[in-house]
Amino acid sequence: MVNTVLHLHIASWIIGVLLALFVGHGYSRGKNVKVPHMILRLIYFAILGTGLYVFIEIPKANMPTNLMMLYNIKMTAGIIMLGIFEFFTISSKKGRKMLVPAVIFGLLFLTLLYLGFRLPMGIQLFGK
Repeated sequence: MVNTVLHLHIASWIIGVLLALFVGHGYSRGKNVKVPHMILRLIYFAILGTGLYVFIEIPKANMPTNLMMLYNIKMTAGIIMLGIFEFFTISSKKGRKMLVPAVIFGLLFLTLLYLGFRLPMGIQLFGK
């Protein structure tokens, strides 16, 4: 069951990233993207729900504390990333400069990808 939810989580955050970029770009061009923005907000709940489920279902028995700490950091960074999604889209809607949200978005995204590939439940690209 965890693998199914993990795949659903990965699919939902991929859709969320693409939709956030679409909505942000649409708002910066002055287009009406209210419906995709509301769909993006629903995707936030899918990302949060599946992420929390995967986090809760992690086998914690005999897990080293450094791995548990990395899972906690990944969960916290993921929740912050959801706020950055919304900050990114609202900043573009209000016509603000996008440098700060884009840099934060990129750094958090790379951090989350690294942790996802580093931790045991992900694809092992960066060590064991």
